Amino acid sequence: MFAAILARKGGKPPREIVRSDALIDALAPYTPPDAAGGWDDDRALIAQALHHNTPTSLLERTPEICRETGRIIACWVRLDNRPELCAQLRLSDHTSLSDPQIILAAYRKWGTDCVDRLEGDFSFIIHDPATNESFCARDAIGVKPLFYTSTNSHFVVSTSIAAIKNIEGTSRKPNLDWIALFASGFSLAEEETAYEGVLRILPGHHLTIRNGEPEEPQRYHEFDLEAPHSTTRDAAWVERYREGFNNAVDVRTRSEFLIGAENSGGLDSASILGRLVKVFPHDLDRLYTYSMVVHQREIDLLDELSAALGPFCNQRDITPEILRIDESVDRAIKAIGHPPEHGQPLLSAGFFASAQGLGVRSVLSGFGGDEIVTSYAKHLIDELHHRREWRAVFAEIEGSPMRRSARFLRRLIEGPHDPNSGLRSQLSAKLAASFVSSEYFEDSGLKKRIETWMLPDVEEGKLNKIAALSPGFRYGRTGRLESSALFAATYGMDYRFPLYDRRLIQMFLGTPSIEKRQGQMGRLLHRNAVADTIPASIAWQPTKDMGPFLGAELRSESYPKIHFDDLPQELQTLFVREDFDATQTLIDNPVNPMDPLVMRSRHVMWHVRQLCLWLREN
Repeated sequence: MFAAILARKGGKPPREIVRSDALIDALAPYTPPDAAGGWDDDRALIAQALHHNTPTSLLERTPEICRETGRIIACWVRLDNRPELCAQLRLSDHTSLSDPQIILAAYRKWGTDCVDRLEGDFSFIIHDPATNESFCARDAIGVKPLFYTSTNSHFVVSTSIAAIKNIEGTSRKPNLDWIALFASGFSLAEEETAYEGVLRILPGHHLTIRNGEPEEPQRYHEFDLEAPHSTTRDAAWVERYREGFNNAVDVRTRSEFLIGAENSGGLDSASILGRLVKVFPHDLDRLYTYSMVVHQREIDLLDELSAALGPFCNQRDITPEILRIDESVDRAIKAIGHPPEHGQPLLSAGFFASAQGLGVRSVLSGFGGDEIVTSYAKHLIDELHHRREWRAVFAEIEGSPMRRSARFLRRLIEGPHDPNSGLRSQLSAKLAASFVSSEYFEDSGLKKRIETWMLPDVEEGKLNKIAALSPGFRYGRTGRLESSALFAATYGMDYRFPLYDRRLIQMFLGTPSIEKRQGQMGRLLHRNAVADTIPASIAWQPTKDMGPFLGAELRSESYPKIHFDDLPQELQTLFVREDFDATQTLIDNPVNPMDPLVMRSRHVMWHVRQLCLWLREN
C-alpha cells in the first residue's frame, strides 16, 4: 500500500504538507506493517507500508529504488508470471528479485507498455526524480485499488482514500451521487468515488503525471470477445481450460505464510479447494477455511467436501448474525475512507481475526466465477438462434420429441429471448426499495446511467458479450474488490481471486459457446474441468438451491429506529420522508419477514446506518 504527493508548479515541497509516518498510519491503521518507509525531495513524497506475504516480498524495500536509473517504485503487488517476465528481460536468478525490481526492469525495457505484460494483482507508482515524471497503473481486473486527486498545488495518488484524506487541501466533501447509489444498493460507480474530486483509476488503466500535472488515464487492456464458433463439443477445450484454472489457483498459493480459503460448499469455492489441497505447501490440517451457513444443504455439501478432500480445518458460522453495525463497520470506514461498496468483507470479520491469530496471510475466494468463467450461459440457445444454427437449437431443447418440436416451433415464431429481462426486474426491484427521490435520480442523470449499466446492449445474444457487459462484471466487481482488499489488509491479509485471473477469463472468452452449456446444465466448461477433483454432488448440482433456509440473526432488528429528522443533512436532501418512514414501518411490522421486498428494505436500511456513521464522523 502506498501514497504519493507530487508538487505542481509553484507547490511547496510535499514534506511540508504531510509526514510519511502519518500516511503510513493511514495506510495500515490496524495491523502494523512488516516494513514501511518513505522517500522525498522538494517535488515528491512517496510513502509505503508493506505486509510480508510472498517469499520475495521479504526482499522488498519500501520504497524500492532502481540502481540503474534512480527511479523510485512504491507498490501493492503480487506478480504471477515472474519466470516469463525474467526470461523476457534476461534477468537471472529470478527468485532473488522482488516484484518491484522486476516491474522497474520491465519499465526500463518497455516503458508504459510494460503494464500489459504483467499478470497478477497490483497497483504501483514509478517516479523519476531526474525528469519529475511519474507513471502509475492498476491491474486489469482491479483487485488492488488506486485513487487520485488534485489540489491547487499538488497531485495525490494512493491505494487508499483514507490516506488521501490525511493530506492538506484534499476534498472531504461527500459525493451525493455516490451516496444515492450506495443507499439504493447500487455499487456501480465508474471513476467517481465517495468524495467529490477524488477519482479511481479504473481496472486496466494507467496514468502518467508530468511535473505534477496528470494526463488523462489510458486504457491498456480490454478483453477480446471473439471466439471460434462450433456446434459440436471437443474435449480439447476442457483440457485447455483445466490447465488455465489449475494455474490460476497455483500462482495464488505463492506465500511464505499459511493460506486460508472461503468455502460455501458450492461449485466455485469447492473447485478452488479441490485444486488447493493438491498444491498446498503445508500439512492439510493447517489449511483454514471459513463457511457461512444459512441453508440446510450447505451443511451436507460441506461434510461431503471435507470427507473427500482431507483434514483441513473448517470454521462454520451457522445461522450467522448479519446486517450488523459494529466494530467491523468502523474498521472498514477507517481503512477504506467510507462504507464498503460491498458488504461481504464485513460478514467475514470473525474469520479474518481468527485466521490472523493462526498466521494466515492469504485468503482464496471463489468470488467472480458467476460473472464469467462459471456463468450459467443460459442464453446459449439464443446465440445459436441468432446464428440460425437450427439443428443445434433443436438439440439444446429438452423434452419428448413432440414437446421439443412444439418448443422449437414456438421459438421460431417468438424469436430469441431478451437477455436483459432478468436485469430489468432487478432494476425495478432495487428502485422500488429505495427512498432516494426520483427527482434526484432524474435531475442528476443517475437514472439514465444506472439503466445503461444494468441494461447493456447485447444484441445478437452472444454469450461473451452478455458476460463481459453484465453489470456485475463490468461495474460491480470494482467496488467489491477494492473493499475486500482494503478490509483484509487491516488483518495483514491478501485476498486472492483465482476465478478473476485475467488469463483464465480470456481463455474462457476464447472458447466456443457450445462448451459452456448443454440443455439445462450451465457452467459446463468449468464442471467438466473440475469434476474429478470434487464430489459429484457439487460438481453437477444443477442450480444454486441449497435447500431450506436455516435462518440468520438479523442484528438490524435490535437497533433503535432512525427518525428522518435525525439523519445527516446529506441524506435528508436525498431521501423522500414519506418513503423512508414507510420503509421503516414495513421492516418493523412485516406481514412476511422473508418477503423479498422486506429483506431488500432491511439491506437498504443497513446501508443507511453505515452512511449515518460515516457522515457523522467525516
